[in-house]
Amino acid sequence: MNTTILFPPAPPTLKLTRPSADQWVATLAEERRRLLEDQEALREREQNLRNYEARLRVLQEEIEAGRTTFVPASSGSAAPPAVRSTSRVPFAEAATLSSGWEKLHRARELLEAEQVHLREDRQAVRDQEVVLKRREAAVAVREVQLTEREEAMASGQPIAGEHTMTVVTRLTRGPFDLARSVFGGKK
Repeated sequence: MNTTILFPPAPPTLKLTRPSADQWVATLAEERRRLLEDQEALREREQNLRNYEARLRVLQEEIEAGRTTFVPASSGSAAPPAVRSTSRVPFAEAATLSSGWEKLHRARELLEAEQVHLREDRQAVRDQEVVLKRREAAVAVREVQLTEREEAMASGQPIAGEHTMTVVTRLTRGPFDLARSVFGGKK
């Protein structure tokens, strides 16, 4: 079994078109221009961040010193410091403020804990109400069944769900029941 294999003719020649030198120069010039614009934007952002950092440092120093001043975001100048009573020492004021914050945080934690307990108590009460309603429904069903049985017994009708004796059972048990009643045996 000989089959002939046919190979394709010579592979095709690929011709890639390369951009001309003028196109490369224009592309490179455009990339340089974009890089310079990006670099200038980064310098501007860096300067803005330095200015912002300086304002934050001044504000932090004022906070640590115990002064309360307001630094507007639009201007670089600080507002005049707030008037304080000279009878207090800044550290005592900071300690009072710190203890007040601690008390506030502790009170908030206690409030949150109480809210959790209240939620749990409410859920427990709801669960108990559901159980109670189920029990009430079961008791109501039992009362209806008991009433029906009492009425059936009073009227002499067979009670639904109870075994009733057939005629054959009565005939076969009759003599034994009579003997028990005569001789005092238990039923």
